[in-house]
Amino acid sequence: MLRRFIRSALTPPMLAIAGLILLWEEWLWLHLAAAMARLARLPVFRRIEQILASLPPWGALAAFLLPSLILLPVNLFAVWLTAHGHAATGTSLLIAAKLAGTAVLARIFSVCRPALLSLTWFRNLHDAFLRLRNFLYHSPPFLAAIAWKHRIGHQLRTFWRTSRRSLLNRRWHAIKSRLRRPRD
Repeated sequence: MLRRFIRSALTPPMLAIAGLILLWEEWLWLHLAAAMARLARLPVFRRIEQILASLPPWGALAAFLLPSLILLPVNLFAVWLTAHGHAATGTSLLIAAKLAGTAVLARIFSVCRPALLSLTWFRNLHDAFLRLRNFLYHSPPFLAAIAWKHRIGHQLRTFWRTSRRSLLNRRWHAIKSRLRRPRD
């Protein structure tokens, strides 16, 4: 009975948090993939992408997993820095590694997608992830969190517009009053 109560109490917030994390990841994925696509116009990266696109499925999987393996020591070092009193440096390194890793993974996935999805187990995992994402995005806690985010955003935009306008008005009136003063 207590287990059922705890589960019913914790499931909605956890669904909202998981959905927000997925939304953040998807936003990062889309924007960083677009940035990497612009970088891929350079001849050296274009050649690398041609090589990646021609890989067989297991080679594409190795190329897809390689950036995560390379960044693992960097992430561990960032955690070590944080644990040893360098929280800002460790957190900055972790964020930079996350951004770089997501950008590279997004680009490799877009280039190797046909080869990766030709692996049955990878396609099943990909489809299961998309079903989970759709479930989370349509769950009531996630929809409530999104509505809350939009409300907060609207309030912040309104505050920014009114405070900026009043600041600009004060500065404009100060300039006008200085211009109206007689010169000595």
